[in-house]
Amino acid sequence: MSVDVKRGDIVQVTIDTVAFGGDGIGRIDKRVVFVPFTVEGDIVDVEIVDIRKKYVRGIIRTIIQQSPRRVEPRCPSFYRCGGCQYQHISYDHQLRMKERQVTESFERIGKIPSPPVKTIIPSPQHFNYRGKAEYHLDFRQNRHPEIGFMDIKGGTVVDIERCEIVDESINRTYRQFREALISGRETFPGDRFTVWSEYDDTEFPPDQFEFSTIGRKVKDKILFVPREGFFQANILLVDRLVEQVLTIGNVNPSDVVVDLYCGSGLFSVFIAPRVRQVYGVEIDGEAVRCARLNMGMYGVSNTEMVEERVEDVLKIGFIREKRIDAVILDPPRIGCDRGALARITELKPSRIIYVSCNPTTQARDVRYLLDEGFSLMELQPIDMFPQTKHIEVIALLEG
Repeated sequence: MSVDVKRGDIVQVTIDTVAFGGDGIGRIDKRVVFVPFTVEGDIVDVEIVDIRKKYVRGIIRTIIQQSPRRVEPRCPSFYRCGGCQYQHISYDHQLRMKERQVTESFERIGKIPSPPVKTIIPSPQHFNYRGKAEYHLDFRQNRHPEIGFMDIKGGTVVDIERCEIVDESINRTYRQFREALISGRETFPGDRFTVWSEYDDTEFPPDQFEFSTIGRKVKDKILFVPREGFFQANILLVDRLVEQVLTIGNVNPSDVVVDLYCGSGLFSVFIAPRVRQVYGVEIDGEAVRCARLNMGMYGVSNTEMVEERVEDVLKIGFIREKRIDAVILDPPRIGCDRGALARITELKPSRIIYVSCNPTTQARDVRYLLDEGFSLMELQPIDMFPQTKHIEVIALLEG
C-alpha cells in the first residue's frame, strides 16, 4: 500500500540519484519524489509542494545526513539564482553524474542499449570559465534596480554582486556598471546587459572592428562574433571542442562538408583547410556576416556561407545536387527540425558529427537517424558547463 501524501507534508527521503536537469530523486514508498539541491546519499526532510499522478516534488527543510559528495557552494546566492544547479556537489562527482545522465538519455529517449559513451572531458577550471554573461535589470523597486540573474523559478531577478562561474574580467566590468547604475552616475535604457570576457586582442585587426562585433580567440585564430550573438560558453574548452570535432570527423582532403547551424564559422574555419569544400548554413545574418569575415581574414577560399533556415536550404538543389561526405550539426538546445533531419538523410553523408548541449533532444534526433540507416559510433561528453545541469556531447554517426 502506497503512502498518501499531501501538499505541505514533511517526509524524510533518501536521495538515490540526480536526474538530468539537476533534481535529486528519492522515493516515498514507490512514488518518485524530485528534490532540487540534493545529491546521492543525502537524507533530507522534504516538504511536498507539488503532487502529480506519477511523482511529487519537494523542497529541502532539513538535511538529516549529508552525502559525502556534498560540498559548500561558493556562491552565496546559489540556492536562489537559476544560473547554477550543481555547486553543492563535488566536481569529480559532477563529471560522473553527467556521464551517467548522457547514458540514461540515450537509453531512455534514444532506445539505445549500452550507448557508446566515452569518458567525459573535464573543464580545466571549475569556476570562472564563462566568456559571456547576460544580466537582467529590474527597475520596479523604489531603491536601486535589481541587477543579476533570474531566480530558480524564472520570475524574479536575484540581485548579485558577482558571479562565480564567469571570467573575472566580466565580474570587473559588471561591478563598475553596477556601481555606476546604483549611484546614479549612469542610466541604462534596457532590461538586459551583456558582458563578454576580455583577452589580449593585440592581434585583432582594428580597421575591421566595430561595436556590433567582438573578437574571440580560438587556437591560433581570432574570430569575429556578433556582440549579441551566440558563442561557445567555456573559454577554456573551445579549443578542445574544435579539436574533438576535427578528430571525430576524420575528414579527407577530397571531402565536401556541410556545416549546419554554423554560427560565425567556428568549425568551418578550422575544417576547411583539411577538405575540398565547406558549405555553411546559418539563419542569423550577423553571424553569417562574421563567418564570411572570418574566412576572408584567414584566406579560406573553399567555403560558402549561406544565410537561410537549415530546413529550407536543404530543400533546394543548392546542396541536394552535390555529393556530401560529412555533415556537422550544432543546433540550438531544442535540437533539429524533423524535416531537416529527413533531408540530411537524403544527402547520404558517410559521417554526421552532431554537437549538442542537450543530450535529451540529441538522443531523440539520433534515434531518427538510426532508424534511417545510420550507426552510432561514439558519444563524447565535454563539460563545457561546470556547476550547471548542461552537458555538451559530440556524437559520431556513420552511414
